[in-house]
Amino acid sequence: MKFFKITITSILFILFLFNISVFADELKVYSTYTANNLTITSYSKNWSKSMLKDLYLELLNNFHSDEFDYLSNIYIYPDSPEGVNGLYYDDIFLENGKYKLGNNAYINLYNGDENNTIRKISYTLSHEYGHHYMVYNLMKTENIYYHNLQDSKYVKIRNLNGTPVIYDATKKDYLYHWDIMEIMADDYVQLLGSSNAKMSYDYKSVDEILKENTTPYNNPNSFNLKPQLNPYIPLAADISGLYNYLLNIGGFTVASPKIPEKPKLNNVTGYMSLNNEPTYNITWNNPNKNEVFEYTLVIYPENNPFVAYPLKTVTSKEPLNVIFGSYSIKQKDGTIKSISQIYEGKYTLKLYIKDSNGFMYSSTPVTYNFTQLSNNITSNNTKSSNTKSNDTTKTNNVVNDNKPSATPDSKPIGPSSSGSLNDLFYLVSKS
Repeated sequence: MKFFKITITSILFILFLFNISVFADELKVYSTYTANNLTITSYSKNWSKSMLKDLYLELLNNFHSDEFDYLSNIYIYPDSPEGVNGLYYDDIFLENGKYKLGNNAYINLYNGDENNTIRKISYTLSHEYGHHYMVYNLMKTENIYYHNLQDSKYVKIRNLNGTPVIYDATKKDYLYHWDIMEIMADDYVQLLGSSNAKMSYDYKSVDEILKENTTPYNNPNSFNLKPQLNPYIPLAADISGLYNYLLNIGGFTVASPKIPEKPKLNNVTGYMSLNNEPTYNITWNNPNKNEVFEYTLVIYPENNPFVAYPLKTVTSKEPLNVIFGSYSIKQKDGTIKSISQIYEGKYTLKLYIKDSNGFMYSSTPVTYNFTQLSNNITSNNTKSSNTKSNDTTKTNNVVNDNKPSATPDSKPIGPSSSGSLNDLFYLVSKS
């Protein structure tokens, strides 16, 4: 998150800065580390001096140029008085009609007691440094700051003209995910961030969860589930020329990376599980045979892309299919152990595709009416049982709804808009 020193125009903002200052004055300094004119200070007891050194090295793993020397401090706080994970404060002044960056910019990292490892804090660190990188280098190369960002080459290359991007954070209809500064910082992480900041989580499918007796998942914010805050714009790596632009403003030139051919999701198939609820299966092709990719399949309600749930993570060396929905297995004692994950209404499926360089791409999303799919499976299962013995493992083809439309009145029973993991799965056993 980005805040500014040059345009403090509201009493609320002044009070915010005052509260942060008082908050820091009341805290105890547990450790500090200084290197190359940058001082890292921890108000959290969970960050020792050696850990601060590791944090400094992690910072260096994010791509940087001479803007690095203009960052003076990083502060780690034990919790978050404002409910955020990080804030960046620039040091801006005007000189002869041009913006200049002073050498007292700093970053606040919050929730240090909980985010007490490099892996846990790396994304926030990279995102906040992304603000610093973009602010400094846009001013240096184009004399661009917040209020005239719409005139930048970045906005043109990112294809943001004609979108509801917000260039004024004081607007009444302000939406965080449309803030131009937040979009830029997300792009920085995706294209120039460290490998730790873009670390993936190995999500398991329902059949794996049930067979291995594991929890559904405990990482709802990993890079391969939510690579950027704004779900309505393409991922940064999907924009031709953006990677080169971000490097160029930092003073570097490289060959353009090749955007890989995207796999296509095939039609969903399904059958009735042993607990008489639908089990779904979906596959996709692998058009890039000479490189190993990581795939994460996600699902979300058609009208709520912010609530994305992971269905499975695989690599292109593994079978490219995912089982989802309800799933059942018969145990040795004759009982049935099940995971019940029921979808009603329209949901969208999308693949996140990560290459060996850590660039994240996305497939074309596909929307299905799961109420219709479930009815088709039930109907086919009934017809099958009239002509054959009970074969609950038979897979029946179901038809894609080619004309999806918004269904705001549909209430999903599976993944819900609440974002609660307890609403995603429940385990049941029955005879």
